[in-house]
Amino acid sequence: MTGHHLEIVPLSRHRWVVRYEGDPTALSEHATLTEARAGARLHAGQFGEETIHVHELDGETHVEHVVPDYDAPTPADVKGPHVEP
Repeated sequence: MTGHHLEIVPLSRHRWVVRYEGDPTALSEHATLTEARAGARLHAGQFGEETIHVHELDGETHVEHVVPDYDAPTPADVKGPHVEP
């Protein structure tokens, strides 16, 4: 888990984007909320995210929880062995 949340935001009734909260760059764009939810859940599963904030057209927001396919690597997982100089 990266510690960031995914969000689904409507740009119009027929244009929904999936992105990380606070990031203006969309990860994907969809014609329906159903398609956006599927895209967000797929991304969440692949990248170890557990939370999706869904913004509805009427301004309401709710949280969906996802069980990721695996835990995302942490910096400790990807660093090589420590060598003293």
